[in-house]
Amino acid sequence: MLRINRKGKKMAEEQKDSETKERLLACAKKEFVEKGYAKASLRAICREAGVTTGALYFFFQDKDDLFCSLVSHVLIRVRELIAAHRETEADEAAKSVISSGHDDSSEVELTKILVHELYRNREEVLLLINGAGGSSMENAVDLIIDEMDEHNLMLTKAMCDELQIPMIHHALVHWMSHNQVDMFLYMIQHIEEEEQALAFAGQAMNYLLGGWYGMFGVRG
Repeated sequence: MLRINRKGKKMAEEQKDSETKERLLACAKKEFVEKGYAKASLRAICREAGVTTGALYFFFQDKDDLFCSLVSHVLIRVRELIAAHRETEADEAAKSVISSGHDDSSEVELTKILVHELYRNREEVLLLINGAGGSSMENAVDLIIDEMDEHNLMLTKAMCDELQIPMIHHALVHWMSHNQVDMFLYMIQHIEEEEQALAFAGQAMNYLLGGWYGMFGVRG
């Protein structure tokens, strides 16, 4: 009987801890959204959550850890999707594009998945874009651009080799990478509904892909 009571007490404590942590995260999101990371107050978060600062530090190391707990999963997921896409294109980087008459189905599918992921976590994405200054996540957008740049440079080299033309200047490829990421940034900040965002992204990708092929003198 004593063992059962102890087990029940432990489960109740774990449930209480879980509820406290979720309440802290909800109040932290509200504070970060309103004030941004730099101006957000841990005391205000604790006051709103009805807990002491000691309780907050039981769950999170510091303000940065609390902020990352809210937004890091979005960045991780986006990077995973980009990495998986890059891996699938690594072996057939240029041949599949040129020989199949510009089969852009993988780019279209990736765009749809990214739009869904971004809108499923829209509050966190906006927080990451607009409110991360001063945190360890403040360079998240630059990190994504760098990874897109790495991917695009791989494709550029493969296409230039296949077409037997001089390598495209890195600055131009980097500019294209910026344009790709900027399209998503503009979309998530100005379009509220996912369905409308999908339509926008589809049209924007047609524009970007046209410019991409134009760099190599390849026309559809």
